[in-house]
Amino acid sequence: MENNLDLKQELQQDLRDLQQDIANHSTFNNEVWRRSVRRRVIGMYRLNLACSVFLIIFVIVITPFLLYENLWPWWLIIIVDLLMISMTIYSLIVTRGMRRPDTNSKSGLLSLRESVRRSSQTPKRHKAVIYVVSGIIIALMLIYAYKNPSKLLGGAAGLFAGLLVARRLKKRYSNLSEEIDELLKEE
Repeated sequence: MENNLDLKQELQQDLRDLQQDIANHSTFNNEVWRRSVRRRVIGMYRLNLACSVFLIIFVIVITPFLLYENLWPWWLIIIVDLLMISMTIYSLIVTRGMRRPDTNSKSGLLSLRESVRRSSQTPKRHKAVIYVVSGIIIALMLIYAYKNPSKLLGGAAGLFAGLLVARRLKKRYSNLSEEIDELLKEE
């Protein structure tokens, strides 16, 4: 009888040790996961910042060239520049919550999830404005470029590249949002 009692206590101690090992392992993985999410968020914020800076510099450098060479009408260049600058400013405003992500607290994760979702999901009103202005710009480019197909080809290539990049970034933001949701479930 005493043997059974000792064996039972030994098994209970082994069970407690295993539970402790599992808890330690889970905490370790959770911390690694949090650091990984934090690095990805900071990386995406820096990528967005670099793209925004590049786009602004591109607009500043290309606009005078296009105006000087008279490749496109000045009013079309100004409309495109204003659209690009407004989209860049909106992007910087939306992602400001991703600059210093807090992945250690529940409120920080909720705030981070909201910033990531705002970055990947443009409000319908904002999308409608972008689509209308972009449609007008494309129609004006088509009207203006019907005499010179090379201008049209360059514009179409730029539009296609922009759409591919936007789709890829949206998928990255979606995956990151899912990881943040999983971390919130762990809390």
